[in-house]
Amino acid sequence: MFQITRCSAKLISTNCFALRKYADSSKVATLKGGENILYTSLQKKFPQAKEIKIKDISGGCGAIFEVFISTTEFKGMSMVKQHQLINEVLKDQIKAMHGIRIHTEIPVEDNK
Repeated sequence: MFQITRCSAKLISTNCFALRKYADSSKVATLKGGENILYTSLQKKFPQAKEIKIKDISGGCGAIFEVFISTTEFKGMSMVKQHQLINEVLKDQIKAMHGIRIHTEIPVEDNK
């Protein structure tokens, strides 16, 4: 049997049949459309981020993304405030999504 995958034309430009990729700063060149847009937006807002990862968890359709960002810029902020900041940065892209999972952390400083 075949499984039919539906994608909304309103979604960020990604291929419905593309394989899911795990996007991080070392693989920027391999990001698909939606992942690349999210990554670029976060990188502009958080230039000091130690790590930014974007993962399309919708099966390649671009409807649901998982976002992970580790930056010292979150120092002193509650988790709610960190997530609100991410939502504000990605508000235009979120309008076209079915869902988003956000994970944030403050990196542990290296022992010197």
